[in-house]
Amino acid sequence: MRVDAPDRSPTAAELARCLACAAALGGRPACPRCGREHPDADGILDAIDLPLAGTNRVAAAFYDGPGWARFRPWERLFLTLQGGQNHARMQILRHLPAMPFARVLEVGIGDGDNLPLLPAGWDVYGVDIARGRLEACRDRFPGMSGRLVWAEGEALPFPDATFDAAYSIGGFNYFRDHAAALRELRRVVLPGAATVVADELPNLHHWTIGHWIGWPGLTAWFLRRVGLDAEFAAMVLAHRASLDAIARAAWPGHRRYRIWNRLGYCLVDDGSVGEVPRCP
Repeated sequence: MRVDAPDRSPTAAELARCLACAAALGGRPACPRCGREHPDADGILDAIDLPLAGTNRVAAAFYDGPGWARFRPWERLFLTLQGGQNHARMQILRHLPAMPFARVLEVGIGDGDNLPLLPAGWDVYGVDIARGRLEACRDRFPGMSGRLVWAEGEALPFPDATFDAAYSIGGFNYFRDHAAALRELRRVVLPGAATVVADELPNLHHWTIGHWIGWPGLTAWFLRRVGLDAEFAAMVLAHRASLDAIARAAWPGHRRYRIWNRLGYCLVDDGSVGEVPRCP
């Protein structure tokens, strides 16, 4: 682990590697080996393969579209009911290392809601598949300019062992490739460093009346009423991935915690391999 803060925090472009050939970019707008362009436009590094596919395409369209603004008050209400915004987020962030200085990565940084809860001495870098959310994060926290990356969690444009910790809060349920994303989080941190993933239970919609009475159309209507667009609502209802099985394969020694009054989960891994403890 790093114990001293550097004289200057590098930009994401200075830390990043080429998405195509993995050569170090060194802050250049194009890869010195293969020539692939990685422009830094207005403080956001472009390191994404377009067009997006699968659930990542659906999620990016939602978070960049009008649905996110309609849904966000419901998200805030949910977290408020879990003891308040800060308390709900700290149930997850408490698993990050207690260090005066750290270089950490948030995958799915969104508007940057977790940033005020992190130690002031940390260098935080953020990745998201929704460029609009990265722009909102930059505008809200100008110090993040140059440390934000438009990229997929399944293909992080950073070398191995770049960060002291990495985490993802919210959105993981609908990543295109959960196993790949977990492996990437583990790859980009130092050996023994913490990786943390948390989200609501993927079957949370089973608590709706539509599910209880066997009428999925009513559940779909409810999801639309809280702001989800038709494609995102359909993705929620179609979710079948066994996240527990995926996590056991990708992070064999991880710990799983129940959060948010058992309506969410938090996976914590340090790279060790052993028997997976049961939920406390």
